[in-house]
Amino acid sequence: MKDLQTAFLDIPKEEGNKINLHLNKEKLLKYLIMFVVVTVATLVIPTCGVLRSQAVIVGILAATTFAVIDMVYPHNVYINEFHAN
Repeated sequence: MKDLQTAFLDIPKEEGNKINLHLNKEKLLKYLIMFVVVTVATLVIPTCGVLRSQAVIVGILAATTFAVIDMVYPHNVYINEFHAN
């Protein structure tokens, strides 16, 4: 059972302490922009006062939701063909 704990990792077992972390910088930038836009909009748009911490939480929630949808929703690209579903 111990061997199954690292079954989903892309890191080879024998590399020791060296960890290879591959980040998609384009997607990370999209999520960061989404976080900033929603946080600033939450602070600026309402006429009643909103606490800064609450605006940050709303921004984190929006960026996380956007990230999950972006990762889960399939991307279909059709080249030179028409597909009707």
